[in-house]
Amino acid sequence: MRRLALLSAALLLSSAAGPALAIPFEDPAIGFKVDPPAPYFVRPAKSTTYDEAVVIQSTTNTPPTAPGDPYLCQVGLRKAADPTALTQAEINSQVQQPDFLANAAAAFAQTFDVSSQATFTLQGATGIELVGTSKTGDGTGIFVSLVDTPIGRTSLNCVTPADQLDNALAPFRLIRNAITLPTKAGK
Repeated sequence: MRRLALLSAALLLSSAAGPALAIPFEDPAIGFKVDPPAPYFVRPAKSTTYDEAVVIQSTTNTPPTAPGDPYLCQVGLRKAADPTALTQAEINSQVQQPDFLANAAAAFAQTFDVSSQATFTLQGATGIELVGTSKTGDGTGIFVSLVDTPIGRTSLNCVTPADQLDNALAPFRLIRNAITLPTKAGK
């Protein structure tokens, strides 16, 4: 009986700790992983947009989520139809063209006012970063990172109150750096 009580107490404590015991999201079949550092934790999510998706939250609510948003960030992977179509070097060359970034910013400018745009490198892949505020007038700051690989496009979308966005950029980039891009097509 004492053993059952101890087991029940341990289960209660582990469920109460929740995010403190968080584990990374990983798909070993394709080498895709999301493992943000504390105080962030990751949970699997369902998505009609992505083949694989997770959401990220902060145990300290820093940076805070945008009003009405249940999570801080979403990471999604949309697998490529033909992973042999382009090499990483060919994809990087395309992304590094000035028109690529400008066209991406123009496409996103339909939904938010883009205040900055840049390229970055993650595990040898060149990606794009777009930062801005929502056009809906709800005071939402938006951070988007897109990275294409032969396996597919990995997207990181984060939201926070617009007045917190500048302070949130470093944590959002830290979360981005905790993504391991897919390396194999899988099944």
